[in-house]
Amino acid sequence: YSCRTRVYEYGGGSFIVKSGILVFSNDADFRLYKIDLVNAPETIVAITPEEKLFRYANFNIDSQSRFLVCVREEHFEVEEPKDVVNVLVSVSLVEKDIARAVRVIEKGADFYAAPCLSSDDTLMAYISWNHSNMPWDFTFIHCAKVEYNDNHAFIRDSECVAGDIINESIMQPAFGIDNVLYFSSDRSGFWNLYGFYNGETELLLPEPLPQEFTGASSRLNSRSYAPFLSDANKLVCINKKHLAVLDTKAKTLTNLPIPYHLFSQVSTYNDNGKEVVITNAFATNQPNSLISYSVDEQSILRILKTSAALILDPADISVGKEIAFPTNDGNEAYCFFYEPKNKDYISEGKPPLRVMSHGGPTASTNNAYSLNIQYWTTRGFAIADVNYGGSDGYGKEYRNRLKKRWAIVDVDDCCNAALYLAEQGLVDREKLAIEGGSAGGLTTLASLAFRDVFKAGCSRFGISDITLLAKETHKFESKYLDQLIGEYPKDVKIYEERSPLFSAQNIKCPVIIFQGEDDKVVHPSQAEAIVDALKKGGVPVAYVLYKGEGHGFRLAKNIKRTIELEQWFYGQIFGFPVDNVEGIEIYNFHK
Repeated sequence: YSCRTRVYEYGGGSFIVKSGILVFSNDADFRLYKIDLVNAPETIVAITPEEKLFRYANFNIDSQSRFLVCVREEHFEVEEPKDVVNVLVSVSLVEKDIARAVRVIEKGADFYAAPCLSSDDTLMAYISWNHSNMPWDFTFIHCAKVEYNDNHAFIRDSECVAGDIINESIMQPAFGIDNVLYFSSDRSGFWNLYGFYNGETELLLPEPLPQEFTGASSRLNSRSYAPFLSDANKLVCINKKHLAVLDTKAKTLTNLPIPYHLFSQVSTYNDNGKEVVITNAFATNQPNSLISYSVDEQSILRILKTSAALILDPADISVGKEIAFPTNDGNEAYCFFYEPKNKDYISEGKPPLRVMSHGGPTASTNNAYSLNIQYWTTRGFAIADVNYGGSDGYGKEYRNRLKKRWAIVDVDDCCNAALYLAEQGLVDREKLAIEGGSAGGLTTLASLAFRDVFKAGCSRFGISDITLLAKETHKFESKYLDQLIGEYPKDVKIYEERSPLFSAQNIKCPVIIFQGEDDKVVHPSQAEAIVDALKKGGVPVAYVLYKGEGHGFRLAKNIKRTIELEQWFYGQIFGFPVDNVEGIEIYNFHK
């Protein structure tokens, strides 16, 4: 068995545990399986029929363990993205005839997410949206009555609670113990928290705050807040760098004392009347942990699990500082700047800079402890991890900067981050490098093709031909490019103008490219076309093709090899030694 779901291709919400019942999606056959953790913990029982064309995700089980509700995605043997069908279904946990276990309870929209049940199982809320929107653009929230008979649940009298009057992105619905429906909305320009009281939507705080209480996600089942299970008037939520209690009656927000500064996947449980929070917790100087925290005692009860990341000497840890820097059109953009740090070495001169462009592109980065970054800072590199225009976490206006301007705004911001740091005397202007994977690889390659700022670049399974994304992508993102670039094929000229592949002759600095042989998102032909163009143009280029790897490398040996080779490559270009790394051929490069 392999607990994983591929709904919307990015997955998320592949399992649920409630009242001693575990249900999970098995990636081997896409069926759902149930384990009774109390009475039969070693027995795994299939609860959906054999059908590899159906995928399930984002589960919610009723309080009596009779049924669950979830998102189902239907595929076909031969299909185009528009053929894929997404619906909401109920799955019986007690039906003996497995052929009758699954019932469609809502359909018609292009996408659904986050079906959730009230504590008494009488109500169900859910999110829907349609092309060409993404969930961070414009969604609806619905609430329906739940009925149960003959071992099956269904819904009726569904009404749209919000999203039908103004364009807003609504996310993460959740019911309080008194059946009040909570959700986040960016109607103010930032994702703030709201409640649905007596037919009216009400902000949970006295006024909207210019900060995000939730964030954009391509994965299902993100949870940035959770209602208390011991007090109907309180929620626990993420308040910038803090975990906080939001009192909906007093309309106050109170930070909790806790030695971490970033959090994700927040949930709560009632421990004999005491509220306990379970969350992923992150710090700048130690690996992330899964913790349980007592709100009443205001203390960590247990560190349930810590990532296997190596713990460095504090004297060797570089902490990212958020910097606002000027960029095009009179705007500001943001990055986390990490100075090189190693107690055993003293550098000569200003350090080289490695600019990181995150994927997504509607995503963001933060300064949580990361060995991927510390690897470089302990070896003399400065790092600029850029949240370019289009990133989430800075409000709707900032997020929308990328609309129709992908491969322009992100490129400008990455270039301007590097130039700003050089102008401030923090890095060596002649040793600026940029790297990125997937969408970040597009930003990297576009920065090299359309700007003259960087002296070296590294692309990992990077997009070089945007037209192929428009032709070959999956349903969830099949209209994403309409927002980022324009309509295809009507705007094919814009696609080609923004694609580094069609301007590869403009790349003049050395590049190393890493690619998976089995990549279905960015086909190896894209990487090889760039490599061939650079070879013909006399530009130094190195190429690594990994067998058995797809879009994003999974094998530890290849991940290790990639980061070591990237460092070795910069050493060759910038003229510093890198020991104990077996190099590869760099075409057109002569020392």
